[in-house]
Amino acid sequence: MKKRYSIATILVIAGMVFGLGGIASADEPIIIKVGLPTVLSGPAAPWGQIGMEPYLTWIELFNKEGFKVGGTRYNFKLITVDDKNTPEGGAAAAKQLIYGDKVKFLAGHWSWNFPAVSAVANQAKVIFLTRTGNEAVPGGAYDPKKMPYVVFANPSHDQFISDCFALVEAFPNYKRLGILDCAIGKGPGWDYVEVALKKAGVKYTIEWFPFGTQDFTPYITRFKEAGVDVVYVAGWVGESMAFAKQRWEMGYKDMKVGHSGPFVSVGMYNAVCGQDAAQGFIGQYWANWDFKKTTVNPKYVKMCQDVMKIVSDKQGQPFAYTGWIGWLPSHLLILAQAMQKAGTVEDPDAIMQAIRGGTFDSTTGKWTMSGAKTYGSPVVFGCPSALSKIQGDKEVYLSEHPMKPLP
Repeated sequence: MKKRYSIATILVIAGMVFGLGGIASADEPIIIKVGLPTVLSGPAAPWGQIGMEPYLTWIELFNKEGFKVGGTRYNFKLITVDDKNTPEGGAAAAKQLIYGDKVKFLAGHWSWNFPAVSAVANQAKVIFLTRTGNEAVPGGAYDPKKMPYVVFANPSHDQFISDCFALVEAFPNYKRLGILDCAIGKGPGWDYVEVALKKAGVKYTIEWFPFGTQDFTPYITRFKEAGVDVVYVAGWVGESMAFAKQRWEMGYKDMKVGHSGPFVSVGMYNAVCGQDAAQGFIGQYWANWDFKKTTVNPKYVKMCQDVMKIVSDKQGQPFAYTGWIGWLPSHLLILAQAMQKAGTVEDPDAIMQAIRGGTFDSTTGKWTMSGAKTYGSPVVFGCPSALSKIQGDKEVYLSEHPMKPLP
């Protein structure tokens, strides 16, 4: 005789099998785990740590509505592992996230270990939203055939070029732009930068310093002799502050200084450089409510402003760091919209097909993936390339040069 079960019994059993813990409502979201390999220890840890609370707060707000694919509602859950900003750490973090935590997507990545993380992600067919750097540009380690699951959701190398254009527009009477980078950053990416600047007619001089340099007076002198009046440093935050402090002490107070990357704390620059030397220091800017040339969906502007207020209230003091806005939230919006276009949250190939050449509405504006000729695949998202400067104890909008779609 066959056993018969009531509908209620069947639902309880199903809940046990699928780990629902009981009867789920029809609209209860399904969780999609997203991994973030990032720097949580070592010298670069402040830049990894400061974004965590706004990331989690933004996801909480986003999940109130979530997104639907095929009538089913989904939410994101973030899982973070320290990648130590090293190749070994990046590979270990990616393996833990993919094989240990079973994530199918990596997003928000900005560390300098692209090749290591990418190798693990692509082998596992895990979509990897990251940034471009010297090793992830035409002629670098990136290979669209060997790395079909890479998305350059933050084209930081291309953004550096647009930042240079934004500087020229901010200071139209500039004499010559100075570019400063550590010698370990040399590679094919810089050929790419120089070609773009020469084509645009930007006057510039590049200087390279050895890793560990603390005395920048020789470089300051050479820049001054070359007629440089605006210096832009490729990251290297501590070195940038040392440069700004030393150029002030040498009497070159009219020499403007900045770096790629946002300000973690304006107070830190005032303290390290000195209040006077830090004034006018330039950094990348992600406060989407202040963009002048880039239109951002008002819904996402409000969400970001709400996050800033919530985090400020939690910390008991004003939270001013806006760098988080241009990274993980933008990456997750690309993912969600690509899943909706593909009609699946499971098939990485279908999702990548929707991403390539697709247009996505994000916290930094609406951009169409480009780069088919330049990178071999249209997987490069755009960027406002907005800059700010330190004024008093705050950062204020300076200029903006939105990236044009890459060939």
